[in-house]
Amino acid sequence: MISGATITSMVVSVLFPFLLFAGLILFFRKKTGISIRPLIIGSIGFIVFTQILEKALHLVILTNFPNIQDYPWALGLYGGMAAGVFEEFGRFLLFIWLLKKFHDYKSGISFGIGWGGIEAVVIMLMVGLQSLIFAFMINAGTFETMLNGQIPSDQLSTLKESIISQGAAYYLLSCLERFFAVFLQIALSLFVLLAVVKKKFLYVIYAVLIHAAIDFPVAFYQTGHLSIWAVEAYIAVLGVLSIVFIKRVKKHFH
Repeated sequence: MISGATITSMVVSVLFPFLLFAGLILFFRKKTGISIRPLIIGSIGFIVFTQILEKALHLVILTNFPNIQDYPWALGLYGGMAAGVFEEFGRFLLFIWLLKKFHDYKSGISFGIGWGGIEAVVIMLMVGLQSLIFAFMINAGTFETMLNGQIPSDQLSTLKESIISQGAAYYLLSCLERFFAVFLQIALSLFVLLAVVKKKFLYVIYAVLIHAAIDFPVAFYQTGHLSIWAVEAYIAVLGVLSIVFIKRVKKHFH
């Protein structure tokens, strides 16, 4: 059985990204101003470059190299570089093609909020909402009957055990992760925009490598070689550094 506290935390994790997205818009609207077009383009850009193009590449790679998950270093290197290339080149292309008149600081902030905000919504809906549905099915005793035949029995058993073992803290921690991750996306958006403003394409390459380095440890968590607490602490530190960068980089847009 899944406890009421855990189910409540699942509900919170599903609602949190919407509140975070709205809160960031309201906060930065008052602090720096918000440009609507970059906000919308950033949101759509995340969907196109990560959920369509990047996932299409993942499908090809995982189909042809199914054992890559047995090698955390290879998985981390591939996953990090793939995310870096699609996301940072995606930002760069959008800034030079669709946002030619939006190269100021507040537009970079707006774009980052759109990109990171919709990322939080998509990820938490995919993970949190699915976990919530499964939790209700487990408590109702219909988990196996409804999913039998759709998922292999051994994977079904592992999935059920995983949901039961993850307490309320796990889902609340995921909210904290999304909070810091949004500031990472805002910082990277400003960094790529700076590359456009300063006409220094090398900055885009740096952004790709930074993004890859950020995502690299996640592969070790996914393969069971690193604890969730270590990954969350890592993201929290990077999130704080991103907030500092966001404040300090403003002077370079004047």
